[in-house]
Amino acid sequence: MGALTVHLKATYLQMRIYIWMVITLILLGRLAEFIVGLFIDSSQNTGIADGNLLLLILLIFAIVLPLSYYNRIVHLGASRKKYFFGLQFVYAVWAVALALFNSLWPILEVNLLHKSTINLIEAFHWNDFGVAGSFLYQTVFYLMTMALLSMLISGYHHLVGWLLWVLIIVAIPTGTAIPALRVHVVSFFEALLFNGSLLKGVGFNLVLFIVFVAGGWFFTKGRTY
Repeated sequence: MGALTVHLKATYLQMRIYIWMVITLILLGRLAEFIVGLFIDSSQNTGIADGNLLLLILLIFAIVLPLSYYNRIVHLGASRKKYFFGLQFVYAVWAVALALFNSLWPILEVNLLHKSTINLIEAFHWNDFGVAGSFLYQTVFYLMTMALLSMLISGYHHLVGWLLWVLIIVAIPTGTAIPALRVHVVSFFEALLFNGSLLKGVGFNLVLFIVFVAGGWFFTKGRTY
């Protein structure tokens, strides 16, 4: 557990500038919103919930750490296996933390701050599963998304990695443009994001998470730089 704590601390020290940058941008946005509200009636305006904006931190982690943290930790003597699973632990901690924050923050916004915001949890109907269900769905979805991004970034040195990028870039516009494929694309995202069953939704995201983690390890174990 001590080694995992070292990973958590080391990645935070490396990423804290990005974390505080996101937090600062959110605070500046709210300050600007407050100032504008002094001069015009903004009671009908709604913005994205602060907790949702914090999710940018997860995306930045999944993009930056595979590029920069690998060289630092491996040059200190850590194996690829220790680096990889240490990174998954870091992802899990931050995904759990932000999922918990996003599960509780809407309650504070409504009951204490009396704010009306656009919340992704409500948009995807995860709040229908209650606080615990919403937390679980978010956690697995965030982990899956981070695993996907991390896998794609980790594969930048490998031909298969570039082919995956091309496949995803081509598949999305092609799948939405062709009517015969569009229904399958819609069904995929419904199962992924709008699943009416907590068990099926979490299970589907979990399967994808495992696949992407396996793909990430495939790229990492052969990585030399």
